[in-house]
Amino acid sequence: MRAFDIQVQLPQGATIVPIIITSDKTPVTRHTGGLEMHPVFITIGNIQSDVRMQASSHAWRCVAFMPVPVFEVHPDFQTILTSCLFHRCMDIVFASLMTVTLDGINLTDPTGFTRNCFTPLVTYIADLPEQQLVACVAKNASPITTAVLSDFGDSVPQNPQTSSYTLQQIVNLCTHTQAWNIPSFQKAAKAEKLLGVHHPFWRDWKFADPAHFLVGEILHTCHKFFFDHVLKWSKEAASDHLLDMRYKIQHKCVGVRHFASGISHVKQMMGRDHRDIKRTIVPMLDGAILPLFIYAVHSMVEFIYRAQQPIHTDSSIASMTAALQAFHATKHAILDTGA
Repeated sequence: MRAFDIQVQLPQGATIVPIIITSDKTPVTRHTGGLEMHPVFITIGNIQSDVRMQASSHAWRCVAFMPVPVFEVHPDFQTILTSCLFHRCMDIVFASLMTVTLDGINLTDPTGFTRNCFTPLVTYIADLPEQQLVACVAKNASPITTAVLSDFGDSVPQNPQTSSYTLQQIVNLCTHTQAWNIPSFQKAAKAEKLLGVHHPFWRDWKFADPAHFLVGEILHTCHKFFFDHVLKWSKEAASDHLLDMRYKIQHKCVGVRHFASGISHVKQMMGRDHRDIKRTIVPMLDGAILPLFIYAVHSMVEFIYRAQQPIHTDSSIASMTAALQAFHATKHAILDTGA
């Protein structure tokens, strides 16, 4: 969880038009070259969330397709070059919004009034690899904090990976190594847990800070996380056969998904499948493993469910904190099983 305060000073009478961006690398062709692109979508925060998320509202607009080329270079340099190209393209696509954030622009609202509008970047919705690309950090580093792979299991959060901190790291690298000397610069960047991008697109976007605008989405941050980690721990501790048997003999009930073939041999798992397994995983583990293990799983499931609330208050955040603390207090039961 993150709770960072942003102090923004804008001219009197200014209207904020919060910019929300999302992107995800997507295959365009299959069996004919494997072409990939980065579609980039944009919307604004002034639209109510329930309206914005309805496909029929057409509140999102695709503003660009970022190229994902294959460079004729050594494979070790493919990632750094495609990353630099992504940020350069984002620079071009959002140049006008960056200018408006600084100087403002007069726009007419739906009622006909002219308002002096500013367009700060408030949210960038992406999965973890995309967040690391945007934050310009390496794969074994957190995009929103200074934590690295060895710190991921700690109960104490690390300091935020602010834009000023990242930019200062890049400046230090460029001082000692020429940015376009790819082999040397990439090696130095990896040592600092950076991706090797020396011109992040958000560097000139006023108020833009990856530690603030990078947010997870429900599919990958909650459902996929549960499937890749919590469910995997449970399978290791209780065995695939036992869990499959319990899911097969589960009584059918309206509103509850019944996995007639178990959960270990499903050819393709979707986000809804992950969610349905999460609903029943705690009772399915009852009696199969130690109670402390089940309590740790229950605490993580509780945290995931509370994280999906549409509105957060002080009490809801306190409940999330308590669930996370309970998981860290009992996670040794998971480690002891070797899961």
